[in-house]
Amino acid sequence: MSIKNYIGILLLLAFQFNLSAQKDTTYQTIRQENGDFSTPIIETPADRLFRSKVPSNWMFKLNFAESIKGGAEYKISPAFSIGAYYGISYGDLPTDKFLNTGNTWNFSPSLALEGRWYHDIKKRIKTGRGANNFGGKYLALEASSIYDNASTIGWDNRRIALRYGLQQRFLRNGYFDISIGAGITDGSFNSKVFSTDQRASVGLAAFLPKQKKSAQNRDLCDVLHCQDEQYKMLRINLYNVVDIRSTGETYYVALQPNIAYERKIGRSPFSVEIDLGAAINSSKFRRYTAHDQMDYSGRYTSAHWNATGELRWYYKMRKRILSGRSGNNLSGVFLGLQLNRNNLIKEAVNIDAEELMDLSGSNYFVLTGDYWTSNLVWGVQQRLLDRGFIQFKIGAGSTLGGNNYRYEDSNKPLAKIGRRNELNILADLKIGFAF
Repeated sequence: MSIKNYIGILLLLAFQFNLSAQKDTTYQTIRQENGDFSTPIIETPADRLFRSKVPSNWMFKLNFAESIKGGAEYKISPAFSIGAYYGISYGDLPTDKFLNTGNTWNFSPSLALEGRWYHDIKKRIKTGRGANNFGGKYLALEASSIYDNASTIGWDNRRIALRYGLQQRFLRNGYFDISIGAGITDGSFNSKVFSTDQRASVGLAAFLPKQKKSAQNRDLCDVLHCQDEQYKMLRINLYNVVDIRSTGETYYVALQPNIAYERKIGRSPFSVEIDLGAAINSSKFRRYTAHDQMDYSGRYTSAHWNATGELRWYYKMRKRILSGRSGNNLSGVFLGLQLNRNNLIKEAVNIDAEELMDLSGSNYFVLTGDYWTSNLVWGVQQRLLDRGFIQFKIGAGSTLGGNNYRYEDSNKPLAKIGRRNELNILADLKIGFAF
């Protein structure tokens, strides 16, 4: 996915003519200079946004989109780079994601080494469309390993994979990297499986050598629409809408559409937003239970929708308008108060083999229900180009418990159960179209 629109460069090569006259005969000499031609660097607004023309040979990354992952990438030539990364996945993971019951602590570090080939970078440098940096399409070979803290195996799930992706710098200290991969995973109990996956990284980055501020801090308002007057915005999220993973025997498919509408309250720095989302998940899995040393397989399906109303305060808007740095619009940092409604249409697990029951003694369960949450969030939103936006929010809040849950398993009749009131921690990233 790329929103860059490059302006073509038209070049006129002029020959030097030496004219001399001898009586009534005229001689014309054409001389051509040999050597490399350097295409002049012309920066477009998109180039300044993505720093396409800024050279660099070191890139230090900190990814927040998928757990926490940090590392460095080094250019050994314009087309090739090597990178090393260390990541941590952690959290209080519930056994049941909807009810938040049966919590278990998870902490999984990971290591990865990667070699990349930016296959079109030489052409972009030659034509003046880019510099020797870390932006562009690439083909990568990755070796990784994850430490399984839930068992005594240690560094498990070793994986070799080929990846194809697009990486771009964003403003001074941001970046995003989107890729798809396929490879072989050597997991627990000597099981080798082929799997595919999608990956998205968004976070902070630092680059060497450093550039002078005057070379990077040019006016970006024609890209970011700083001075626009804007009082309403319809947003369609494209980030993490589709997630597909497969190991041959196991697969996972998720579809998560999202749309939002935001409107200013008069000309004030306050706005109201309605956000509507849904999620449909389907997976087939195989599990190994260590207590009985047996394999079993099953199916998991779920579908739910959620609606969020949010009151926002762009608390720096007046100051930015008075200083001439912004118009009265919907870009900038904000505080928000949310009320969220989650409705679980259906969540179901079915174990294929009837003789192999899970720990509760059931080979299926079905759950439906709903609950409310209230959250306080901090975020930043920014318009990009003519039809783009990026938004990031973090926050915390409380789940409002209730008894609107209906649960049924193979050994128990349909029953109503409740959800506990507890603290919620949230982080939300959206990238997509804005109208």
